[in-house]
Amino acid sequence: MKQELKFELVKPFPNQLMIPPQPSKKVIPHWFKKMGPYSTDGEKDEFGKKLETVKKCIPFLDAMGAGYTLLTHIDMQITLNEQNEVKLIYLDDKHKEDTLYFNPIETHPKPQVKGSPFEDFKILKYISPWRIKTPPGYSLLFVPPMNQFELSYIPICGWVDSDIYEGVVNFPFIMPALNVGTQINIPAGSPFVQIIPVKREEWTADINLLTGQQEQKHNAQRAKMMVSPETREDFYRNNTWEKKKYT
Repeated sequence: MKQELKFELVKPFPNQLMIPPQPSKKVIPHWFKKMGPYSTDGEKDEFGKKLETVKKCIPFLDAMGAGYTLLTHIDMQITLNEQNEVKLIYLDDKHKEDTLYFNPIETHPKPQVKGSPFEDFKILKYISPWRIKTPPGYSLLFVPPMNQFELSYIPICGWVDSDIYEGVVNFPFIMPALNVGTQINIPAGSPFVQIIPVKREEWTADINLLTGQQEQKHNAQRAKMMVSPETREDFYRNNTWEKKKYT
């Protein structure tokens, strides 16, 4: 059954066209699109075939394409002054007017993360212009854009029961390279946080030794996969993978 995720703009923005969230598969980074399926340096795998890159790894791509991605709605240039205060650098008067009307960045008090591994970073908060609603029984998992380690910001993960919560979710984040005197640019339309709908269900864990019919199924599939290098390549994609759909 197809479910619907609703993104609702909380107020009109007079000076700019809002950039809507997108299915994550539509904002796959350029470096991944540019990458070839095989190593270009001549490396071989254990079968003597050309070594595959992550471009051929379906779990890697599925993670990057999961759910939806919130894109930044305005150009942000962030710096720290000598007083260790976060400042936005305005590009022009219209840009300044937009940020005064809806300030995209706030800060978190440092004591809130004292004792955490990231207590020495400045904790910023991206103020989202979108309210996000899920169908009954569904929550939203918010994570950094997966496998996109090139980004200068790291949103802090969170889980929200968005079918019940009526407000806007804002996103605390850190910028490891942000120091006094540095300037970090985040252009409008940058992928900021990945949004994955999750159905709330009760789970239990069964921890056991693999035996019986399940062991037979495991061994049979493993044997089928290892018949030859040809059957091993793309085995997961061709035999056990189901395409995920987010539109």
